[in-house]
Amino acid sequence: MNRTRRQFAVVWIGMALILAYGLPLLGRGGRGGQAGEARAKLAEAPLIGFFGSYRVAADKTDPSKLPIIGAWRINFDKSDPVMKAQARFKGSGTVIYTAVNGGIKQEVFLFYPPKDDSYKTVYTDDGREFWFKLDGKNIYENPQGPNGLGQTVGMWLVDRNTLFRERATKGVIDERVLYRVSPDGKTLVWTTFNPAGDSGHVVWDRIELPRR
Repeated sequence: MNRTRRQFAVVWIGMALILAYGLPLLGRGGRGGQAGEARAKLAEAPLIGFFGSYRVAADKTDPSKLPIIGAWRINFDKSDPVMKAQARFKGSGTVIYTAVNGGIKQEVFLFYPPKDDSYKTVYTDDGREFWFKLDGKNIYENPQGPNGLGQTVGMWLVDRNTLFRERATKGVIDERVLYRVSPDGKTLVWTTFNPAGDSGHVVWDRIELPRR
């Protein structure tokens, strides 16, 4: 296949994926709409379809500059209506991603600020915290908090704007999620896929929180 035909095939594959899944176009981009500083004095890798730069080796071991890092507030108006109906989150529902020890700590809060920090060690709907590396190993415990269900999670860095999550309960995969950050760095979308074949979207807006 010559170069022109290869490029044509790539374009059609990208368009097919977009039409099939209804995913918003996500180009490269970092926080504040920037592509991020050139880390290794290399030209930015080309984009493919809705994906951002796939040159992510450095980000896997040091995720501190990924656009997902920071605090996000739920946006019910843009999320699937069922999210508000289920009352899984209050209007101040918040998720925070922090780079820690070569990985990422994720904290999810039903409302913010939380009453206390008991969610760190005790299962509660008010909040939960877990830590993971972007190595695709399904070994990181308690992604839903210490609920006693034997749950683990594996996380992949697809590109600088996209993470893929796969959760298992006692070794059986039962949830998959795409985390996608918009090119301007202001919006985060969780797209969930469960074993029943259903999917849904949870939309978050970037916010600034006081240093804790």
